[in-house]
Amino acid sequence: MPRKGQVTTLCGQVLGDGSFEASEMPADCTNCIRRSRDQSRISSAFFEQEEGSELLRLSLEQARARRPAAKPGEKAPAAQAPRKPLLRVVPSPPAMPERVGELLTDGFRSSGQGVWTSQGGVIVRMAGKNRDQFDELVFDGSVIVRRDGAGVRVRAGDVEVRQSRDGFEVRLKR
Repeated sequence: MPRKGQVTTLCGQVLGDGSFEASEMPADCTNCIRRSRDQSRISSAFFEQEEGSELLRLSLEQARARRPAAKPGEKAPAAQAPRKPLLRVVPSPPAMPERVGELLTDGFRSSGQGVWTSQGGVIVRMAGKNRDQFDELVFDGSVIVRRDGAGVRVRAGDVEVRQSRDGFEVRLKR
């Protein structure tokens, strides 16, 4: 930290001469904390403040800490065997359930919390505590509504909504 003059923080805030003092306390600005982990930002900040010599000193300290000092009379450590790449098994995404409440998911893709989209561009939004109740259908095209016994049947693009005893049933109509 420069002894005098203005200082620019990692988040871009400019502090005038005399409005700051050095402290051992950790930063309390979320942007400064996040950016303090980025070595290139730290390097740029030091050179912008004309503190390049301080950066060089810190860099040398880090390098010394990484490499243990060789004691006089000891052999140099043997070269390490080449490291083999690690094989990481990435778990497959959970299987899509056959049904989410009133929605038969076959042919739909999840587009977020309780939002499903058909290939025909119909957006179905589910509501309720577990996002299992049909709430809204959005489609930019023709919609057909027919009486079906005591209820109605709605057809929008490739999606059909039927009223049932228990509520609704939303499915892809092929």
